[in-house]
Amino acid sequence: MALTLYDLYSNNKGSTFSCIFYDFKSKLKLNYKQNHSHVSEISELLNSISPAKSVIGCFISPGLYLPSVILGILKVRSSFVFLDVQKPCASLNNIQKYVALKIILVEESLLKAVKEDLCNCWHEKNNIFLSNFSIILLQSMDCHNYQCSNSKKLLPNFSKNSSKLAYIIQTSGTTGEPKIIQVPHQCIVPNILDLRQKFNISSKDVLMLCSPLTFDPSIIEIFLAVSAGCTLVIVPTPLKSIPKKLIEVIINSNVSVLQATPTLIQSLGEDFIKDVLLSENSNLRILAFGGEPCPSIDKIKRWKAKDNKTRIFNLYGLTEVSCWATCFEINLEEKYLSPSIPLGEPLLDTVIEVTEGELSVGGKKRWCVINDEEWPDNEHIIMRKTGDYVFQISDNSFCFESRKDNVLKFKGQKLSLLTINTLVEGISRITNHYLDFDPESSKLLLFVVLDKKRTGEEHIRYEVLKKLQQSISSLPITEVIIVPYIPLTKHGKADYNKLVALKNSRNNERKLCQHTSDSAVLNILSRLWKRYTNQETVKDMDNFILSGGDSFMALQLTSDIEWEFLIQIPEITDKLLNNTFKDVFELIKFYMQDTQEKKEAQNAFVSNNVLLSESAPKKARLIGCECFEVVTRRGYSLICKHIEEKPCSSKIINNDLQNSEELSLKMKCKFDLRKCIDASPCLAYFFEKNELLGFIGSHSGLFCCFNIMEASLKWTVKLPDRIESSSCLSFCGKYVFVGCYDHHLYCMNVKDGNILWFFSTGAEIKSSPVVSSQNAVFIGSHDKHIYAINGENGELLWKKMIGKGSIFSSPAIFEESAIISVATLDGILAALKMDTGITIWTYNYGKPLFSSPLLTASGIFIGATNNCFLHFNLSGTMVFELCTNGPVFSSATAALPPDNNHIIFGCHDSAVYCVNVNGKSIWKFDSDSPVYASPFVFQWKQNNYVAVATAAGMIYILGQSTGEIKLTLKCCGEIFSSPVILNGFLVVGCRDNFVYCYNLSSLG
Repeated sequence: MALTLYDLYSNNKGSTFSCIFYDFKSKLKLNYKQNHSHVSEISELLNSISPAKSVIGCFISPGLYLPSVILGILKVRSSFVFLDVQKPCASLNNIQKYVALKIILVEESLLKAVKEDLCNCWHEKNNIFLSNFSIILLQSMDCHNYQCSNSKKLLPNFSKNSSKLAYIIQTSGTTGEPKIIQVPHQCIVPNILDLRQKFNISSKDVLMLCSPLTFDPSIIEIFLAVSAGCTLVIVPTPLKSIPKKLIEVIINSNVSVLQATPTLIQSLGEDFIKDVLLSENSNLRILAFGGEPCPSIDKIKRWKAKDNKTRIFNLYGLTEVSCWATCFEINLEEKYLSPSIPLGEPLLDTVIEVTEGELSVGGKKRWCVINDEEWPDNEHIIMRKTGDYVFQISDNSFCFESRKDNVLKFKGQKLSLLTINTLVEGISRITNHYLDFDPESSKLLLFVVLDKKRTGEEHIRYEVLKKLQQSISSLPITEVIIVPYIPLTKHGKADYNKLVALKNSRNNERKLCQHTSDSAVLNILSRLWKRYTNQETVKDMDNFILSGGDSFMALQLTSDIEWEFLIQIPEITDKLLNNTFKDVFELIKFYMQDTQEKKEAQNAFVSNNVLLSESAPKKARLIGCECFEVVTRRGYSLICKHIEEKPCSSKIINNDLQNSEELSLKMKCKFDLRKCIDASPCLAYFFEKNELLGFIGSHSGLFCCFNIMEASLKWTVKLPDRIESSSCLSFCGKYVFVGCYDHHLYCMNVKDGNILWFFSTGAEIKSSPVVSSQNAVFIGSHDKHIYAINGENGELLWKKMIGKGSIFSSPAIFEESAIISVATLDGILAALKMDTGITIWTYNYGKPLFSSPLLTASGIFIGATNNCFLHFNLSGTMVFELCTNGPVFSSATAALPPDNNHIIFGCHDSAVYCVNVNGKSIWKFDSDSPVYASPFVFQWKQNNYVAVATAAGMIYILGQSTGEIKLTLKCCGEIFSSPVILNGFLVVGCRDNFVYCYNLSSLG
């Protein structure tokens, strides 16, 4: 009988196999004895419930116990299939079209998400507890739901051959319907045996699981380690998206064998590849590229140090003959006739054939069953066409030439160029085109020729991009180049080199082009506007946001406008967000005039008038007020009525936190506010009532107060329009203030939500209010003014226009110097006197400032949209301008002592930066996605931490002094809200309409 995958494990007597799992905060290890014990536990449970030779579905993420689960299934002569956690129902139904599934193993943390989509015929049968890891066994009972695959008859052809099956994999479906590939043991085992020998893998090696479980190279990686008795390193899926963290794991675990796609390796950065991975003293013995075209010889030569000993391989294969078919070891000393790396010779039991230039792979044993095919006779050679054209370079070695059906591999998935061509051909304005993939830049280059009667080249470019992106989820970066014609070679084919020359020529022409007439300005602006809104026509009164744009698109459009007209227009972003197409057009024309006239008009436009009330604000009386502590995204305050000798102290009301030894986040409660929550919470703990309250609003207009300890809503108020503003409490603790899109600032009673007063500004309020110790409320408006309002009665104290731009960010106050700082969307940063609003100084930076200023004794810190972070002293002089790799929307926060001269902020480049007050980098953390929210610093167990939320919904707890990950949590939606923490509870708003409250407590 043929060897099975389990035989590779069981035949390795005295194995030293071990598994290491690196999560974001710790390293866990499982030795052979522990793993073997878990294998037995899983197999015993399956034996008691499931008949042998079943197919077991798995909703399991990469983790410490992954090998135990796989081996436990194989031990009972069953097979496994890993299902897509993101699309549980769809992936399960695809499998069940051809294969009967009656048992599913679900990781406990994934159970809720999985069960929401499954048919109700699936029931929890048993639990498997592996140390601190729990797996739920779901079993399907008789089902009468005709839409459920479990109601269908079993395929007899599959049942009689199930003992031969090792696992099932499904293709991505990028090139059509997903294929269900049933992989026999006899097909995959020779791959592992041969590669283990070629790579000379021993028990001393350390392998890393790089491939996702739904991609069959993962089986090779796991069983190379299992069969050789070496160490397998596993990391959580999100960590693979953070190059810095993946690099740390590779270095710290001394990985010696790495099989990965070129895209993954190149994502680690050329510096790391040259200085560490392929350096002279590298620990890496084997680097095997697969799943995509291998990097070129020249690129590998650039990477590899002169005395580096790493052996580099090119693996080639297709899922329909899982997994690899050929292998080639790259020798940089040899001269190759082709720039393409050879595919190499066939692996064990593999047959390769070339018919009319097309490569086929297979063999007597190397075959898989696809969809509803009959299981074949083992005596026959079965071949699968690859769709790849190759040319022969030796007796049994070939080089890739092209795809027969124009299907390329990108990030391990197939992508049909034919599909792209068909989509492009459907655009009537394009008369001819040529499409090619540039492996050096991993870009699709699409050259198009337009109908000469048509205009609007730039609109066509973005129409094409939008159509492709909507139709193809895994589309590589695509560059659309407008050319006058497609040049040909002497063979009548498109001449790629001449097309590239045309591309460069067109770019130079665009740079030299100047536009001055009104009609030219109108045409260009209209084209750019349509690019982002997808409008067919643009009217004078159209607003960019209402036409389908958003704030980040407005920044991109700003960049395009300034590039097209070769001018800088500081307030253009603000105009796009708040005004009409005509207003934007008039502004551009204004800036196209003589520079001196523009400056004079600009200076005349800015008003220096300050509107003062009859009297200055009065200090709020604390008599009869309760002591409380409050946090917003701007930080912590303690309001105490006692004399200094007997101040209130922060009281830990979360006993789990007080007694815990290790940080974790556990859901306490959540509240549905009907629409997206972009505002940040305000939390307040009232000592006498022993009450912890949260305040937040959403785009539905709902503003609520919730009791965190009781997990209940205290009151809810419905305001007339959206709420993006974050709230704050009055200095006396009796009132809560929040801004609304209906132009008003509202004051509500903390006790019951009763609206006590509201103050009208001239436009939407997106800015968040701040309050002084005298109960004066300061807030910005999109009417371009900052307001000071009496918090007791809602009367205006003063208002001031800062510049021509709206005020999106929140003001900052520094009571020690009686200063308030405010920033505008046309790039003005100003310092005013708190009591009168008189300008102390202004600085015209010239780029939109969405970020709120941080005002400290060291000066003012603020992010800008031109990829810079700025520091000004209190006199208005710029101290430094720090470059980042993306716009800075996040507002900065000051670190806690002893690091209180450190400033922390997030960035659209997905990084969190920590710098000192002189601009020197202290640390930088690379997250999974852009960071819009503000970091929040807090202390726990005498240690200081930073809470950070990313746009993709990840929450990170970092060490304040090092930026190291201590804890992570994935929310159910995007997060623009800033997390805040008080008394052991973390609260954050989410774009899935919920505000979440998490308990900081021990893992136990």
